[in-house]
Formats: sequence, C-alpha cells, structure tokens
Amino acid sequence: MVASALFLSVKSFLILMSLQPLLHGRELLSSGRMDALVLLGIVLLTSLPVNLYLYKLKNRMKDYNESFNKLQSQAKELADNAPSFNDDTLMSRYLTDVLEVEDDILGLLKIAEKAMVADAVSLFINEDSGLVCRLSSGRSGIVTTGDGLIYTVFRSGKPLLHYSESPGKDIRPGYLRDEEIATLLAVPVMELSTSIGVLSADSSRYRAFDQQDIGLMELVARETAKILKRQRVYSQIQLSYRSLRILHEESAPLARSLELSALCERIVESAARVSGGKVVLLLKKGRSYDLFTKGAGYLNEKKVTSLKGTLLEMVHANRDPLYHPDVSGFRTRVLPFHFRGIKSVLALPLFHGAKIKGILTVLSERKNAFNSMQINLLEILVNQASVSISNVLLHEEIKKMAFTDGLTGLFNHRHFKKKLSEEFKRSERFEDTLSLILADIDHFKKVNDTFGHPVGDIVLKGVAGIISRTVRDIDIPARYGGEEFAILVVKTDAKGAKKIAERVRKNIKAHDFKVEGNLLKVTVSLGIASYPADVTNGDELVEKADQALYAAKKGGRDRTVLYGELK
Repeated sequence: MVASALFLSVKSFLILMSLQPLLHGRELLSSGRMDALVLLGIVLLTSLPVNLYLYKLKNRMKDYNESFNKLQSQAKELADNAPSFNDDTLMSRYLTDVLEVEDDILGLLKIAEKAMVADAVSLFINEDSGLVCRLSSGRSGIVTTGDGLIYTVFRSGKPLLHYSESPGKDIRPGYLRDEEIATLLAVPVMELSTSIGVLSADSSRYRAFDQQDIGLMELVARETAKILKRQRVYSQIQLSYRSLRILHEESAPLARSLELSALCERIVESAARVSGGKVVLLLKKGRSYDLFTKGAGYLNEKKVTSLKGTLLEMVHANRDPLYHPDVSGFRTRVLPFHFRGIKSVLALPLFHGAKIKGILTVLSERKNAFNSMQINLLEILVNQASVSISNVLLHEEIKKMAFTDGLTGLFNHRHFKKKLSEEFKRSERFEDTLSLILADIDHFKKVNDTFGHPVGDIVLKGVAGIISRTVRDIDIPARYGGEEFAILVVKTDAKGAKKIAERVRKNIKAHDFKVEGNLLKVTVSLGIASYPADVTNGDELVEKADQALYAAKKGGRDRTVLYGELK
C-alpha cells in the first residue's frame, strides 16, 4: 500500500484502499485475539499512505503560494507602470460599454425565452405616450394597445400569470401579435418602488407557464432594471460632460466679444447646446425688447413691446429664474411672442448692474424637458452672459463718448467730418444726391450774457433734441461747434433738404425753453448746399453751406437759404 501510494493517482489509491480489507475477510470473521490485532494492523497500514498523500499535498500548496506571490508582485509592477487615462479615453470606453446595453438586455430576454419555452419575451418601457415595446426576443414591431394585462401589471407593480378561459381562446395582453396568446406571464420592471416598465412572456400553448416561472421572470426583470439604470446614469454623465465642455468652450468667447448682436447670437447658441431646446433671448432696448433666436425658425417677431400678462412679466418683477415643466394647461398667455406647441418653459433674467437687461427663455415641446443639472448649467451660463453684456455696453458707452458731444448727445465735429467723407464717397459711387444743412442759433451770445452759461447749455440741449426728433432716421445730425449744428441729409437734393430745414426752424421757434420760471424763445438761421448741384467735393460742401448760412443771418435771421439761390 505504501509503494502504491507513490505511483497511483488519488482516485485509484482510494479504490485500492477500499478493497484492502477484503483481503482479510477470513481473519475478521474468525474469533479470538487475532481479530483485534488484524484490525489494528489494517488501521496502521491504511494510515501510512494517507499521511504520505497529505505530505505531498502540503508541498504542492507551498508551490502554489510561491507562484501566487510571484504573480501578485508582477501585477503590482504592471499597475505602477500603467499609463493613466484622460477623460476622453474614459468616456470613449464607457460609451463602448453602453452601446452593448441593448445586446445585454436582448441576451437576457432570449435566455428567459429558452428557459420557459416561450414564443417571445418582450420588454415594455413607460414613455410619455405610455408603454412602448423596447425589445423582444421573438418578434419586431410590436404595437401596444393602451389597455390590457401588461398595463394592469404596470399600474399594480405585481406579477401576473394569466391563462385563456379555455384552450383556443385568445386573451387581451395589451399589445398586438399575429398568433393567438393562450398563456401570458408579466412582471413589473421596478426601480426602487416605482414601475418603469413590464417584462412579458407569452405562448400560444395553453398553460405553458406555471408559478415557478414567475421567479425566473422576476430575476430577469431585476437584471434588466440594473442595465437600464446604468444607461440612464451614462446619459447623465454624458450630458454633464458635454455641457461642462460647452461652458468651458463658450466662456472665453463670451468674455472677448465686444459686439452686442454677435454676443447675443453666441449666448442663444450656447444655451441651445446646453439644453437641447429652442432658445429666445429678449434684450431690452428702450421700452421694448429685441428678439434673438436659436432653433425657432418659425418665430416671425423680431421685437416685442410689452411683457404684460405673461410668465416673463413675473420673471421681470421677481428678478428670479422661473421653470414650468408643463404650461399646456395655462389659460393665460405664456409668452409675449407667438410660439406653438410649447409645454416646458424656463426663463432666466440677465442683469446689467442692478437692472434687468434681458430674459433668456428656453422652450421645449416636451413636458419636463429640463432637469436640475441643465437648469444649473444654464444659470451659470446666464451669469457669464450678464457680465459679458455689461462689458459690451460699457465698451459701447466708451465708444459713444469718443464720437459724441458730451452736452447735446449729437455726433461731435470729428465724427461728423468722418461721416461726411464716407457719405460723399458713397454718393459719388452710386450717383446719389447729398445735402448739408448748417444751423446757427440766433443771438446766442445774448442768451449767455443775459441768463448765464448754464441757461445757454439748456438751450443748446433743447435745440439738439428738437433737431434729433425732426430729422429722418437716415440723416446724420451733429454739433459742429459752439452754437452751430450740422445735418447731413442723405439721398436728398436741395429742395428736399429745405423742407427738412424748415421743419427744424419752425419747431425750434415754436418751442418754449423754461428758464428760472420764465419762458425763453430762440430762433435759428440755416444754410444749405447740395451735391452734385453746388459742389464737387466734401470740403466744398461745408464751405458753400456756410456761405448760405451767412447769407441767412445777413438777410435778417430766422430763415433758410439755399446756396443755389445766391448765384
């Protein structure tokens, strides 16, 4: 036995040990002292190979431990020297895993189908429109009916095993299929305590499933819920990753932009990328709002004059963001512009200092379209946009100070000379007419000497305001110097310019300037020269208009004189 233990396998040695006592069967059956001695010898002989086997096993375990320690050491060395992965690599690998989600679920459905010998095992997921077939192991294009057994399971959250009342009689499963269904087993797909879908197995055989199959289906449903949760988590990770990258990419351009319309277009584009919705930015301009849109191609309005009676009025009044996940049941007007089919509305105010400068509205045709993460990201974007808009407005104020007169708000002399050169070149190129009106306040020195310079400043500002309100939008008024004003009248000959000049003269003459409780009236004299009738270049246009103005003053003031009338 000792010799055989060295050469036989464990299985063969155990068989030999079991046969060994048979060799001593005769002694075991005899009586006397020899019985005990024989039994003791058998025990001793059988224990020797067992001890030998244990010794060999101990040596093998020692070899195994040495191999394991060596492998562990090599693995640690590999881990220490392994390259690190950046965010793009991790997202790419995670994306690869998620693309296999449907394959994983379909694999579970096919396993359940074979285990239960079902015709098909199908997964129905709850969406806005109700239960929709996501995957099926046995057929495609399954259409739900809106009512039936799977809807009962979804609402109750409890499994259901249902047989037809008699063989050959169909049941109402809640979806359409070509063959009759005699047996249906449906279990809810749960996330915590909420039903998110239904897993159903059907068969055309009568009593094809029993109570034991419910446990199998519930196991498949739990694994399916885990896979779906992983997919939703990935969607959130992907959205967060994409949105944070957008914020990073868009923050620098927003800070650098110094042109208001371009900045507004970038703001709505960034908001659309973060939210996936349709974006309308209302930017306050005077008493109205200009509209900038993204994803709202059928929005006809370019401007709105009032927010009264809308949700945006509440945003303006409360100065806080407002989110309504479903406005389809609102009886009052939701938006100050026409936008069809809107269900979700998110509105965020933009500030310039302490004042609201605009409202960013993000819209969707779906209910509950925006989650808390998207809203938080949009709030960050709006904060950055508010700072950028304030910077642009400050920049525009600085630019305006460079080419406007500080007292009257009209263009200054330097900017007027620049515009004169540009308009003259344009008129030459397109063979258009161009006229210049020079206006001078009559006896203005007397006003300053009698009432003082502060009153003179009031008169200058009042005359400038009347000129601005009287001329056309395309005309260019400026303070030429002292009490003298200039008006470039584009695309207009001398006759048309005289009509505008006369309106200016009459409006100023009719105006009452309030000075220290008294009313003061002033008049102006105006001279006009035109291209191409009177001049051939810009400098000559100023010179001829000045000659006409001198003639108006010399002729008695409070009148308009054309240079052409002096010839």
